[in-house]
Amino acid sequence: MRNKPRNSDGTIRQTNKPRVLTNRSIIARWVEAETLHLKRLGMSYQAIADHIVGVAQGKQQVVVPLPEHASFSEDYRIFAQAVHRAFQRGVGRLPNAEAVKLRKLDNERCEDLFLSLQAGIRKGDPRSIEVAVKVLIHKCEINGYKAPAKVEMTGKQGGPLAIETFRKLCEEAEDEGVEDKNSNGDSKTE
Repeated sequence: MRNKPRNSDGTIRQTNKPRVLTNRSIIARWVEAETLHLKRLGMSYQAIADHIVGVAQGKQQVVVPLPEHASFSEDYRIFAQAVHRAFQRGVGRLPNAEAVKLRKLDNERCEDLFLSLQAGIRKGDPRSIEVAVKVLIHKCEINGYKAPAKVEMTGKQGGPLAIETFRKLCEEAEDEGVEDKNSNGDSKTE
């Protein structure tokens, strides 16, 4: 079966007519642009959703210019989850240079957060230290240099582990798991 030509909202169009940008598609692209801009300013997804609903109701000003022929329905609403999806789609549409800029912005934010935690770290505040470690972990994930967890089992004196030893360890672990279940009374009925 041949693929039929479609409009931007997925409806089938006749081949002798041009593609039509629907109001829904125009608003979706504007939401993506507005979300990207507000996310760069550091707003949360929920705050962005509230802002967009406020713009739709005429209570707030737009940050990214709204196309003049776009109009919102009276009961327009958007939730944080949909804003997150719009952000993901928007980032996917960006050229690589823009994605690099976003990564750089996130790195700068992480550095600012880490810098603001320095006073607490120097005083030995455990909460500041914990948050600083989380900030550094986040920065590693953003930049992609977090090493994958590697588990290596070795035998005596750091040598290779014999297959028989490995099988015995697996059997012991399984036996301990069964004993734990039996002691709780979960899997054994008497």
